[in-house]
Amino acid sequence: MPPRRAFLTGATGFLGGHVARALIDEGWRVTALVRSDPQASPLLVGRAIDFVRGDLSREADLSAGLRGCDAIVHVAGLVKARTLEDYREVNVRGTERLARAAARVAPAANFVLVSSQAAAGPSRGGVPVRASDPARPVSWYGTSKLEGEHAVRRIWPGRWTILRPGVVYGPADRGLLTYFRLAVRGILPLPAPGRRIQIGESSRIARAIVGAAAREDLGGTTAFLCDPQPVTLRDLAEALARVSGRRVRIVAVPDAAVRLLGAVETLREAVTRRSRPFNADKAREILAGEWVCEAGLESELGMPEPIPLEEGLRRAWDWYREAGWLAL
Repeated sequence: MPPRRAFLTGATGFLGGHVARALIDEGWRVTALVRSDPQASPLLVGRAIDFVRGDLSREADLSAGLRGCDAIVHVAGLVKARTLEDYREVNVRGTERLARAAARVAPAANFVLVSSQAAAGPSRGGVPVRASDPARPVSWYGTSKLEGEHAVRRIWPGRWTILRPGVVYGPADRGLLTYFRLAVRGILPLPAPGRRIQIGESSRIARAIVGAAAREDLGGTTAFLCDPQPVTLRDLAEALARVSGRRVRIVAVPDAAVRLLGAVETLREAVTRRSRPFNADKAREILAGEWVCEAGLESELGMPEPIPLEEGLRRAWDWYREAGWLAL
């Protein structure tokens, strides 16, 4: 029996790279849509993947790779942008193009959209958000991811599953790398230290996404993906400091300073016309409250038990060192 085929977007990114590896480990044949040299991603080196050149801006680029696939795993997305329309071009209209192209040539495939907890918004009054609760995004990014979810529900003719990861960390995550580099220097600025967030280690989240691609009985399901127990931002910073082995000073950053920095970075974007990792929109997310949700598909998707936070961070630390991303 030939292996199942998956069409994957976002394979050269952090989470998409882990999903590509998990698909291969589970026996899938992977066709990945890429814009640039796939070997530039360290997670893909030596992996048997069929690459097709193109991007989500051109519907015509998509059909050949989609034909005959059993699952479409849509991980690609824009995570930083200067405007809501910039986010929409990729996270909404790109999703629409993919869904339309796939509906023509692979309508029987299982469509798995990797969305974000940001699409649902933060918890209300400390109560974890459920997937069935009305979505209330607080950022442009979250709004665009929610609209991408609506696009799949509206366009896709067959089975679809929408997954909303929380904060994902692990090897090859450039966001976490920034904090490790700060820890090496001996200081960690920490906004909103007491607020709780929901996190998940990359290999565990990737395995759940692959599990959803293989399940035909989850059609029409929307669910969060994360570890069941939230952590405070201070817990995360203290664990990261211990893993670094350095004497690290954790400095709480007042909310007003977070807003001010966001405004300054947004002004810089306006001047340079280039997006920044942090801006006023990201500041709104950080300060919106607690990001706590109910994860509900652990058993159905075969997710392993969560690894302890410090162990997960140590795996990432070791990977950064071996890859030469972290100078000590």
